[in-house]
Amino acid sequence: MKYDSHVIYKPRSQPALQRGFFSVVTFAFWLAYAYLWLPLLTLFLWLLGVRTAVFELYLREHQVEPFLLISLPLLAVTTAAVLIAWAEYNRWRFNGKDRRGAYPDVGRPEIAQAFGSTQEVARTLSDSKIAMLRMSDTAAPIGVSTAA
Repeated sequence: MKYDSHVIYKPRSQPALQRGFFSVVTFAFWLAYAYLWLPLLTLFLWLLGVRTAVFELYLREHQVEPFLLISLPLLAVTTAAVLIAWAEYNRWRFNGKDRRGAYPDVGRPEIAQAFGSTQEVARTLSDSKIAMLRMSDTAAPIGVSTAA
């Protein structure tokens, strides 16, 4: 069996221009998809009374409520400050503390035992980059052939 590099998708090995183009196209299609949901979103918001709220707050007197001009930006800045403070606290708390421990190396005998194969099959698998595994009827590895 010949090795086919197209089977495994590796976006980092693509040129940056091609990745950027694919990202822009993907974003455009996501925008189109979101646009298709707008009628349902409009119906849902209308059922919740958002249209009435907009009419009462903005359109009836043809002016914007001064309280909203002050409170909404203040709430946005406060929310951003709280989230940034929480992120900085977590960075300070967990900086330099790796809680993940290293696992001990597993030897070939344990791998062969877990697979239900021979030591030779385990050795060939660990030494090769590209291998084709032959399985028995009971799904146990019985042989391996490597590509050059």
